[in-house]
Amino acid sequence: MATTSSFLQLQFPSSSVGPGGAVSGQALSVSVGPVVLFSVLDHHLRKPENHNRVIGALLGVRSEDGSEVEVRNCFPLSHTESNDHTVAVDPEYLNQMYSLHQRVNSKEVIVGWYATGTEIEEPLVYVHEFFANETVPHQPILLMVDTSLSNDKSAARAFVSTQIGVPGTEHPGSMFLQVPCDVKYFDAERSGLDVIAMAKDTPDKSATLLSDMDNLERSILQVHDMLESVGNYVERVLSKKEQANNAIGRFLMDTVSSIPRIDVNEFEKTFNTHLQDLLMVVYLANLTRTQLAIAERLHKMV
Repeated sequence: MATTSSFLQLQFPSSSVGPGGAVSGQALSVSVGPVVLFSVLDHHLRKPENHNRVIGALLGVRSEDGSEVEVRNCFPLSHTESNDHTVAVDPEYLNQMYSLHQRVNSKEVIVGWYATGTEIEEPLVYVHEFFANETVPHQPILLMVDTSLSNDKSAARAFVSTQIGVPGTEHPGSMFLQVPCDVKYFDAERSGLDVIAMAKDTPDKSATLLSDMDNLERSILQVHDMLESVGNYVERVLSKKEQANNAIGRFLMDTVSSIPRIDVNEFEKTFNTHLQDLLMVVYLANLTRTQLAIAERLHKMV
């Protein structure tokens, strides 16, 4: 627990803050798309040297009951911080950017804002109050992105706030509660993230798209590594070298039971047939590409 004279910051594993800032029995969860994290990191890399942080608006959708928030997009905002710990945000620029975004995707609305850093400092409280007017009647989401890699990774945490009052004081404080936050991506985004992750193993930190055969080989190796890891875990549990985890056991049982039992010879035959079909598609694609290239050269000669 960290306290100051003006606000209180708490971190809970789950939150029961409902829409409008009221504490209820309904849990709130936040999912963030990878495009949002990359946009925040890009904004951080382009920030002026005299700025300690960057802030921006979060766009997304809410469930009908407001208990689930999916952050799909964002855009940066310019701000100024004074010596008296106040932050000034240009509301006209915010409205213009939001209006332009609504022309592209009218379903996405402002659900909160983001900031870079590891702690919620006093100036951020005023920014949160500013965005509370933009998300009425719902609570705005504060997404804190750690760009310093303090834990050897870029962590993203989501917060909501509610006012707390102390008897005998004129101005109430704010209490920030951490809510569950995870990264949600589609299959196409996962493929792009895998390609980007491959760049860390190259000397020039670059990566190229793989061919169909290379992708197939890479997928097979990944499945083999996962099966080997699971097999080693089961052997350690059976040999009493590691304590069994009931959750992992139930997950493995559900996974194994969902796979139909197939004879080894039948599985090998099916796999070889699928592989031959894939090779035929690759061959026909290369043949078509070659014929188009020859036809284009003949057309230029004529």
